[in-house]
Amino acid sequence: MIIGITTTLNEADGFQRVNVEYINRVAATGAAPVLLTPVRGGAEANRALAQQVIDTVDALVITGGGDVHPRYYVPDPAKNRDALNMDDVAALGCGSASHCRSTGAPVPFCGHNASDEAFRQAMGGPPGPDEVTTLDGRNVLTDPERPAVPCLSDLLAVSEDRDGFELELARLAHERRIPCLGICRGMQVMNVALGGSLYRDLYNCGVTERGHRQEPPYDRTTDTVAIAAGSLLATVLGAAGAFDVNSMHHQGIDHVAAGLLVSARSGDRVVEAVEDPHLPFYLGVQWHPEYLDRCRGLFNALAAAGERFAAQRKATVSQG
Repeated sequence: MIIGITTTLNEADGFQRVNVEYINRVAATGAAPVLLTPVRGGAEANRALAQQVIDTVDALVITGGGDVHPRYYVPDPAKNRDALNMDDVAALGCGSASHCRSTGAPVPFCGHNASDEAFRQAMGGPPGPDEVTTLDGRNVLTDPERPAVPCLSDLLAVSEDRDGFELELARLAHERRIPCLGICRGMQVMNVALGGSLYRDLYNCGVTERGHRQEPPYDRTTDTVAIAAGSLLATVLGAAGAFDVNSMHHQGIDHVAAGLLVSARSGDRVVEAVEDPHLPFYLGVQWHPEYLDRCRGLFNALAAAGERFAAQRKATVSQG
C-alpha cells in the first residue's frame, strides 16, 4: 500500500526536500512512502502531472511549507469583506493595503491578483544569494534577489509549480475519495482547493495577538486546541476537548470551504483542523503531528483508510 508525500523546493540550491519525520511516520504504519514532487513548467503543467500520479497512490499526505498564492483564494475581494474595513472593495488592487477592522493594522491584499506574466517573471528572476526561511521545522532556501511583486509581499516561499500540483492533488483526492491528510500548509491547500480562503497573516489580519510560530524543538507542545466531540479527528486521536499541540504557522483559514467542517480551534479561535464528514478520510490539521508521538493515530488511521481504498479499487478493477 502506497502513501504519497508531497515535497518542498529549495529554490536557491535546486533540491526538493521533505522532513524525514513525515517519511518515518508513514513507514511506521507499514505503508510504503513515495515522494510526489512538482516539476518546472508552471501551474498547468503541474495540474497535468497531478492527474497522472494521483491514481498511483492509495492515500496522500500534503505536507507543510510555503504560502499558497492569493490568486487561488481571493478571486472576489468581496468574499473577505467582513475581515476588512473597506468601504470601496473595488479600490483594492495589487500592492494596495486595507486595514483590519479589529486592530487597524494594514493588511497587504491583492484584489485583482498579479498577472500571470508578472508572476512568471517573479518566479524566474536571476539567481541571488541564499536566504534561509524556516518552514515546517526545517530551513528552506529562497532567492532574495527575485524581482518583487507587490501582492506577494510578506508571503513565504510562494511556488507556482507547487501550488498547481498540490491544489490539483487535493481536488482529485476529494473527488475520487482517496484518503488525504493535510498538515499545516497542506490543510490550507485542501481548504483552498475546495473553494475556501485564507488569512494572509493571522496577526496583520487582526485574527490574533498571539504568535503561532514556535521555536525548536518541535516535538514539544506550545498550544492547546479544542477538538470537537464526534469528529473524525477525535476518533483517530482518541481525544476530544483540550489537546496539546505544536504550532509553526503564520497563516490560517478564513472562509471554510463548503462541505468541510471545523473539527478543532485554538484558544484564540484560529481554525486548527477541518474534515469532510461525507468522506472516509479527508482531514487537515494546522499543527505538525509528524513531530508528536501522541498524534501517531492520525497516520495509522490514514494508512487504514488507504488499505480500504486500495482494496475497493482492486475489487472495482477486477469486476470491470
